[in-house]
Amino acid sequence: MKRSILGALALYSTIAFSSFGCGSDSSDENANNAGKGGGSSSSEDNLTVLSWWVAPGEAEALQALLDTYQEAYPEVRVSDYDNATSSTWRQVLAENIESSPWDVFQMSASDIADLKADFPDDLVSMDEIYAEPSLQDNVIPEIHAATTVDGVSYGVVTGVHRNNSFLFNKQILDEEGIDPPETMDEFLDVCAQLKEAGIMPVAATFQTWALRIMLDGIMAGTMGAQEFYDFVNADGPPADDAIRADIETAIDTFDLVLTEYVDNEVSREADYGFAQATESLHSGDAVMFFHGDWAKGYLVSVGWTAGVDFGVSGPPGASDLFVYGADMFAMPVSAQHPNNARNFLSVLASKEAQVAFNRFKGSTPMRMDARDELDEPGKLALDNLIEAKVLMKGHPNDDWDAAIEAYVADGDKAALLEVYLTADP
Repeated sequence: MKRSILGALALYSTIAFSSFGCGSDSSDENANNAGKGGGSSSSEDNLTVLSWWVAPGEAEALQALLDTYQEAYPEVRVSDYDNATSSTWRQVLAENIESSPWDVFQMSASDIADLKADFPDDLVSMDEIYAEPSLQDNVIPEIHAATTVDGVSYGVVTGVHRNNSFLFNKQILDEEGIDPPETMDEFLDVCAQLKEAGIMPVAATFQTWALRIMLDGIMAGTMGAQEFYDFVNADGPPADDAIRADIETAIDTFDLVLTEYVDNEVSREADYGFAQATESLHSGDAVMFFHGDWAKGYLVSVGWTAGVDFGVSGPPGASDLFVYGADMFAMPVSAQHPNNARNFLSVLASKEAQVAFNRFKGSTPMRMDARDELDEPGKLALDNLIEAKVLMKGHPNDDWDAAIEAYVADGDKAALLEVYLTADP
């Protein structure tokens, strides 16, 4: 399942785009319940994994997880079911879940409610895994809750992504004698200093979802964590004059960054995605990047050390806001090798696997007892996750995304502002 960095980049550019004991599963009843649909005997030493993690950082993280599993179960033959991408997995799931060719499948916590509604009898409960004492004592409660529907868990979290991360090339900032910005005013000052020095300040990709992350980061840094949360979760468009003024300031800043502090010629290319934008930090072609912490996974995969070569934190002005998405694996009731699947998910829940996976993925373990095994930015991210003043799930908004797309096409920031002031969050 190991793939080359170049191969992974090529494939990734085509898709769109968050310690249980390692002993064998104990119950024949569980195995029978999980093997609905005439599955093969659980004694067969096979495990098939459906995952579309192929980009730099992702591929290494998945391999680290599989290596940890195989250390505990070396007799099991692991294979990947690679006939799915992040764009097609729902269709693949719908077509196959009643007689699954895979034993576990990758998904996001944001999809769990819809999956349970679409396939009410086809997902196996993970409550037994979360009931293991050391996990029960150490799992972050909000993250565990994100895996549940009606109080029952249906996925084991691989890692918690900070969608509102801020990454920076520490080497260049150190060489220029510039401290990483902690407020939006400081961020704009740093941008001006870097541009004056002939250095491109900000990395960007003009893909809509990535620009949404940037605008969210700028808006949160302008408003502050609580005001941003209140704005996003309001019942209707903002009425408070102070919030409306902050939104206008954030849109102005967003426009300034994209027109003055980003390499538009490169960043607007159709195939210029998150990996290429992250690489610009690595190559020194840009210095700062508003993005998810999967970009940290990319930088680790190309040999950089977090806290030495680059830094990662929350956005300037909103370090106490943690916008998260949780990746996970789930198990279909029709799994052909249910015991192996349960053992894999149990290993995944262990501290060892959580550390091994997230070291490469850039995300944060769901276990509080993993802290001492993480790098310094990883410890900071876990602390921020546990202690966040505001912890909130990702919040896609079709109206906002359409407005961002229109802004990219015509540069009309007034029209972008109007949508943010009038559309329902």
